[in-house]
Amino acid sequence: MPVHRESRLLPYRRDRFFDLVADVESYPEFLPFWRSAHIYRRGKDVYYTDQQIGIGLLLSQRFRSRTKLNRPTDIEVTSDEGLFEHFRIVWHFESPSEESCQVEFEMSCDVRSPVTKRIMDLMLRETAQSMVAAFEARARKVLGPGNAEKL
Repeated sequence: MPVHRESRLLPYRRDRFFDLVADVESYPEFLPFWRSAHIYRRGKDVYYTDQQIGIGLLLSQRFRSRTKLNRPTDIEVTSDEGLFEHFRIVWHFESPSEESCQVEFEMSCDVRSPVTKRIMDLMLRETAQSMVAAFEARARKVLGPGNAEKL
């Protein structure tokens, strides 16, 4: 199963970037491929989401995910429903300084359909990179420019 990792040092406080990533219901506003996301159940440090992703006309799939929050250091999103045999995104946040955040992102995905599996394997790296870039752009829009000059 393919796994892709990204790492970034960002000019935002760790807790603020954590909150931005944890706001799953806003994903369709800025994330490529996300068409909908709705939290249907919340618990202590966990929530469950109905989501729909789509890639052009080739793929449109609904699935449910479980998101485990360990504020302010980790977010883990998992699913084994619908399209996915295995879906996992892990975000890890460190705070090298009060005004910066080291973000570690890991995405792994395995799908049930052999045809879709080929497409997803080819797109995993690009999808992961575009997701991290989309969160960076979202942070600039929502949180402002940050303290890039201090990095």
